[in-house]
Amino acid sequence: MSSTNPEQLTLNVNLRDGYIFESYYVEPEAANTEVVSVLQSIFVSKKPQQNIIWGEKSSGKTHLLQACCAKAADVHHTVSYIPLKFFKAYGTEVLEGLSQSKLLVIDDIDEVLGDKDWEVALFNLINVTRENGQSLLLSISENPRKLEGVLPDLASRLIWGGSYQLQALTDEEKPKALQARAEQRGFKLKDNVIEYVYRRYPRDIESLMEILNKLDEESFRQKALITIPFAKQILKDF
Repeated sequence: MSSTNPEQLTLNVNLRDGYIFESYYVEPEAANTEVVSVLQSIFVSKKPQQNIIWGEKSSGKTHLLQACCAKAADVHHTVSYIPLKFFKAYGTEVLEGLSQSKLLVIDDIDEVLGDKDWEVALFNLINVTRENGQSLLLSISENPRKLEGVLPDLASRLIWGGSYQLQALTDEEKPKALQARAEQRGFKLKDNVIEYVYRRYPRDIESLMEILNKLDEESFRQKALITIPFAKQILKDF
């Protein structure tokens, strides 16, 4: 899927908020600051880069990959974003014909590992991007240096460039991330509302952000303040 419009590069994303660098919460000096810095350097480096980021579910891999797509569009770089979780059903052909993109972003490659055809296709893609001078960004759940049962040549090529682990937010950081996202969207959540949401609803960051989006949208639609009674009413079926 190639485009210069970030709205066309995202799946299952609230485009009003956007998966952009500015909405990815990271505390100063935290481990993830290095990953964010490396990814942002793609757009100022004169040389093509290959990087793979890895980490557990809800650590923010897709957010950062789509942030790169949005940034690429902002600086008028051609970009192709291939989320294999959704695109694997179309076959390995989705990895072909991408030579015009300055940046290739392949999300969730572990979705196809173990399938020989897909592994060969990924192997060939990595070789082609290097020959063409394209930047390549990949994501995977586990440490790519410890993959087992994967085509050996592919395993070695996955770590040709940088390999960076993303750490999931801690329980102490998640409320801060919720408040930061709210402020980015132009409002402030009261501490008691954050505590109410955090104690009564799923604590993974994706669910928390979905809750925030819903509260914001309904608050705007109803022209109402976000209070505990309001949150209880809006989230009764969540």
